[in-house]
Amino acid sequence: MKRQTIKIEDCEISFCSLEDGQGNILQFWYTVVPAYPEPIAQQMCRIERAEGELLRLNRIDQSSVAAKRLFSTDIITQHQDLLSYKTRHSTDFFFSATQQPPASGSKVALLGMCLLNITAKFRDGRFFYFDTSSDIRHMFAEQIVDDSACEHSDSEQQTQKVFDILQDGLCRLGANIEDNVLRTWIYTPHVDADYPGIVDARKRFFESIRLTKDTHYIASTGIQGGSSSRFARVSLDAYAASGLAMEKIRYIQAPEHMCPTDAYGVTFERATAVALGSVDFLFISGTASIDKTGQIVHPGDVAGQTSRTLENITALLHASSFDKNDISSFIVYLRDPTDYSIARSIVNSFIPNLPCIYVTAPVCRPGWLIEIEATAARML
Repeated sequence: MKRQTIKIEDCEISFCSLEDGQGNILQFWYTVVPAYPEPIAQQMCRIERAEGELLRLNRIDQSSVAAKRLFSTDIITQHQDLLSYKTRHSTDFFFSATQQPPASGSKVALLGMCLLNITAKFRDGRFFYFDTSSDIRHMFAEQIVDDSACEHSDSEQQTQKVFDILQDGLCRLGANIEDNVLRTWIYTPHVDADYPGIVDARKRFFESIRLTKDTHYIASTGIQGGSSSRFARVSLDAYAASGLAMEKIRYIQAPEHMCPTDAYGVTFERATAVALGSVDFLFISGTASIDKTGQIVHPGDVAGQTSRTLENITALLHASSFDKNDISSFIVYLRDPTDYSIARSIVNSFIPNLPCIYVTAPVCRPGWLIEIEATAARML
């Protein structure tokens, strides 16, 4: 994986590329983080100009953009400007905008991903999907919420509803959650209060579709994050793929470092690896400072927790035959934004120039000061 950090339009841009044996780019990941806040319309134009120049310098056509995530300080008031940014593009892509303030101090930060083998793109409401030359269909569900939510709704009810919507949408595409979903992101604006309801509803739903500790779960991040729906206590993003043989999917554990998640009552995979054509891809779920018995390591110490989290991520990489040079992106979730400089210094020492977004987003367990999710890719 080749990585570099540059400055364009007063934005820090980190990017990496996976190339084949002839030097052709197969995948391209990048982050765009403005150096300072400014009115939201100006901030989005700045990001757009910087992003466009980055793709031009790397000879990547906009049609190769597969997914973008925007991390916002105030999703309700900024939502229209974020949507305007998307509609100015001539190509469609998975688009997720979440209220998770960038810890660097900008109003918005961007994480993008390009695939250079996309052959056709489609959309069905909140479901964006595309085909590739490797005969795989990639499917994204973006920002699914319970549209009937009101001030009296609770997180357990809404979690059931969003998973029902996800299942229905995938069925229209000839897929389903249990066989095709590889990754989910579950957001709640009040994680300390609402996460228990999410856990209960997800477990019950998974059992209804025969996802158990004896079959498999799904790589996931459950984290604090707001949506543009005022009464949504839960919102959901998901990634699925069809055209894969089941033996191409591997569910990854590192029991010498972290216990299985069902040991403390939650239902997600630590990581999932999948062979996508000529590329082996790895999704690492939100990972924190935890030991093999499920206990928090280094309570109250963000530096210690960051180092232990990176140790756990390394264990998951090795368990799936990857190493840290294969990492393509991080999202770093911090309970306290004043820990940003400490966490960033340790992460940069671990892997320089990595496309990495730092946001303020309390983790599902109050004792965790930091959580990191990751992606990695390597040639088969």
